[in-house]
Amino acid sequence: MKQKRTLSSLRTGESAFVDVLDECLFTCKLLNLGLLPKTKVTLVRKSPFGGAFYIKLGGYQLAIRIEEADTIYIDDL
Repeated sequence: MKQKRTLSSLRTGESAFVDVLDECLFTCKLLNLGLLPKTKVTLVRKSPFGGAFYIKLGGYQLAIRIEEADTIYIDDL
């Protein structure tokens, strides 16, 4: 069985669909920011020292921490 990828595994410029969010402290925050299942996300860039991921979704960009990116499972396009 193929292992699920997380948002933190995307490369710059790569896109995917949000599959599911792990239950964690910031799940509600991520859902309110628009990271819903079946939402297309594109990795714009990673910060130089690995602290943040800048993603594009729904016409805007969002910066999330690596801890948050590790809780977002994705499906390839």
